[in-house]
Amino acid sequence: MGAVAEGAMVVDPDVDLGDAGGTVEVWNPADVTEQVGVYPLLGPAHVDRVVASAGRAFPAWSARSPVERLATVRAAGNTVGPGEGLAELLVREQGKTVAEATGEFGYYGLAVTFAEDEMALLTEPEALGDNGTGRAWIYRRPYGVVGIITPWNRPFSLSVTGVVPALLAGNAVVLAVAPTAPLATLRAFATIAAALPPGVLSVVTGPGDVVAQRLVDHPDVRKISFTGSVATGQEVTRRSAVNLKNLTLELGGNDAAIVLDDTPAGPALYQRLVDGTFMSSGQVCMAIKRLYLPRARLEPIVDELAARLDQMVVGDGLDPATTLGPVHLASQRDRVVGLVEDARSRGATVRELGDLRADPARGFFVRPTLVTGLDHDAPLIQEEQFGPVLPVIAYDSVDEAVAMANDSEFGLSSSVWSADEDRAHQVAVRLEAGATFINSHGVFSVDRRAPFGGMKQSGTGRMSGRWALDSFCELHTVSIRNSATFD
Repeated sequence: MGAVAEGAMVVDPDVDLGDAGGTVEVWNPADVTEQVGVYPLLGPAHVDRVVASAGRAFPAWSARSPVERLATVRAAGNTVGPGEGLAELLVREQGKTVAEATGEFGYYGLAVTFAEDEMALLTEPEALGDNGTGRAWIYRRPYGVVGIITPWNRPFSLSVTGVVPALLAGNAVVLAVAPTAPLATLRAFATIAAALPPGVLSVVTGPGDVVAQRLVDHPDVRKISFTGSVATGQEVTRRSAVNLKNLTLELGGNDAAIVLDDTPAGPALYQRLVDGTFMSSGQVCMAIKRLYLPRARLEPIVDELAARLDQMVVGDGLDPATTLGPVHLASQRDRVVGLVEDARSRGATVRELGDLRADPARGFFVRPTLVTGLDHDAPLIQEEQFGPVLPVIAYDSVDEAVAMANDSEFGLSSSVWSADEDRAHQVAVRLEAGATFINSHGVFSVDRRAPFGGMKQSGTGRMSGRWALDSFCELHTVSIRNSATFD
């Protein structure tokens, strides 16, 4: 029997959990017989109490100077130490490896550093100067209470991505973390919130159609930042329209990677492609999900990728030998397997690789898989699989590769690979994506100085760098026309 996440459910001394409607169980995706823990089952009334508390905390927090807020937020992050068992807890509830989980809990300090470089946006108005007809100043003001809703694949680091700039901008934050993997994130943010003024940061979780939905519907929540699926993002948009909330949506991706014919074959290429595709068992929105190769080079590159994938160990993320954990949910496993079987039925070549060292009857394991020979309209190519499966597509010209890469309702990230950076750049600007990487792909390819977000069905708004702070600020223009003086 797992432990109850006592006191971590709502990090707010003014909110009573005594009337929670029972508990919710959290299970290990690598061993479905292990209950990792339970947490209190909240309802809309609990969310209302938290929002009210955040509203009370907002005036004093926003009145602090940006420099004061920065120091307080940084110090709060320093309360989360590496020896608290957070990484192991995250592995047990989410499924990723210990190395990946440990990396998540190192992200808070980086997020503060990234934001610190842009704090001048908050300390002084942006002056537009005199253009001959007048002058103008742009002030950035916090919204008030903001809601941040994050998914299960990177529950702590994706929460930090929104929480840190939202707090620095002067907002009070209510964070709703994914109900299937909340325990480690709740514990970490309980420590962080305790180092902040009461009510400035609260954390809730529970069934999304109850807890997150109420956060979206609440009239006193003026801004929602949501990371998750396209379907849920569409529902958030519909519900937010009632109160005309400002939205930032980072939704699904179906990232294309185009390898040009001059790309050197070798370990660097193969390892970067593997890392960009199979991190977190492919459960990353900006992972490579479609790989386009010159027809003449497809077979040798696929063979090299297969050789590397065959060395992967699939199993429990707590096992030091494991390099690929399970997918997070039974429904996700079934969907990924279904897409692979559909590809097989269409005559594709399916190569299931890796060394499975766990009982597939007790966990949601999917071996790393390469698929070739599919028509471009196949579901595995057109949909976001969100699992350790990579379709590889041959192309005969760069124009054809670009057209196929853009033949998608998604537009989050993409990449171009070439020995000639100028040539790669010329191809990159033709791709319909919010970010295009050259000779790399994935989480560690993102330049935090630049905006990050999606085109088309992959979302609205941008994060990272100054855009992260801007996304949690209202813009207030003060202007004077030269003709409006009394001289």
